[in-house]
Amino acid sequence: MASAAACASGVRPLAADKAKSLRPMSAAQLRTHLLPAVLPKGWTSQADPADPGPGSAAKGEPHCAFLDGGDVADAGATDAVASATASFGGGHSAGGGVMAGGETLYSFSGDGAAQAMGRIRQLAAQCAKVVTPALGSVSSTARFAAVSGPRLGDDSIRVRATTTWSNHAREVQHDDALVVRESNTLIVIWCVPATQAEVDMVLSFIPEAVAQVRSQHPAPVDAAHRAAGG
Repeated sequence: MASAAACASGVRPLAADKAKSLRPMSAAQLRTHLLPAVLPKGWTSQADPADPGPGSAAKGEPHCAFLDGGDVADAGATDAVASATASFGGGHSAGGGVMAGGETLYSFSGDGAAQAMGRIRQLAAQCAKVVTPALGSVSSTARFAAVSGPRLGDDSIRVRATTTWSNHAREVQHDDALVVRESNTLIVIWCVPATQAEVDMVLSFIPEAVAQVRSQHPAPVDAAHRAAGG
């Protein structure tokens, strides 16, 4: 996954023109395109019962008040007309539990998705280093960077996010996210705080996520979605 994420992404201008003519999906429609309930290697996914407001992490928050790469992506998506979120997990984490991540789909009008990608890059640059004032004798430093993502969709970004602490200089917490624009939809996959290897494993499900968005007949999401009536 790390080598795939390092590949330079290509932006196809014609796809952006096509996006302007597409109608955005509603939250209910987005839910049907989330990762399916059954994933490779025994992983599972479940749609969240309530859909968050588009760009919810950015509203009312101080500038650069980001905890992870997913927050940076969310802050860039404030112009989305709808969103849907899922949680997924599997494997075995270093701490003895399971590795876990999340997925959010955002739908936009016109060229809003392309503009959101620009905002994500801008926010990562503006908030490249954020030092949190010391709590007692301990301070933390969060670093963000937007680099090229995998060759998927019309554009892609890997938001690299790390946190270090003044009392544990060698301990690094990774909280990366992958963002892929597929026409007028943004596909975001992020991880919970983890090692770099675990982050790469979580983000490796981005091809399945893109395939679900592209599919005219996506695999069933989960029982929660069916109970919600679509």
